[in-house]
Amino acid sequence: MLGVLAMMSCRGSESPRPRALTATGNIEGTVRLLGGELPKATRLQNTTDPEVCGLGHTLEDLVVSTENRGVRYAIAAVRDVPSEATPPFEPGRLVLNNTECRFSPHAAVMVVGSTLEAVNSDPILHTTHLYGPAELNISLPVKGVRSERRLERTGLYTVRCDVHGWMQAIIRVDPHPFHAVTDESGAFRIDGVPEGRYTIEVWHEKLGSREREVEVEEGTTATVVIEYSMDP
Repeated sequence: MLGVLAMMSCRGSESPRPRALTATGNIEGTVRLLGGELPKATRLQNTTDPEVCGLGHTLEDLVVSTENRGVRYAIAAVRDVPSEATPPFEPGRLVLNNTECRFSPHAAVMVVGSTLEAVNSDPILHTTHLYGPAELNISLPVKGVRSERRLERTGLYTVRCDVHGWMQAIIRVDPHPFHAVTDESGAFRIDGVPEGRYTIEVWHEKLGSREREVEVEEGTTATVVIEYSMDP
């Protein structure tokens, strides 16, 4: 019996220890477009389902604030976060609505294993077709229909509707929750980042990628400014 107890005691000492809590800080940033005249919105004429979708559409591929030149719908993500420093997180859910012949939201971030719920709020056929690390094509034939898929692969997905070619959305899936999408003023905030020195990558569908180094310290908020230019 003593031998059995000794073996049990040994096995218990070899069990994994709980991961120590990592000190964290925050990152705040702004994405701006430099230059003179603001770019004009891209407009398309439409002949598909015009009774629902209208005769023309303005794309959301470059939305810039007239007040501070902030770029909306840019995706900011922290690169190379050590897995041992990433706290446990629960997969989430993103509702991607086909509404008024647009995808809403236009840009989003998700953690791996999260659920994408495609919804059709229009009285016509839409598809939610994902291209990227995995290809998924979800048919939404009537108003009110919903369909769910889990995104198990990380990377950048482009979403299109096969019926209405102007409809496009962007989804980035990461193995951690340290990412964000810029708002109407070009601002973003990422909370709870493990302290350390990182590269933060900003990606925009029309302007491309930019990178900045950032130092995250315990209990503080690091700031970063990302600037694009339309000049050649």
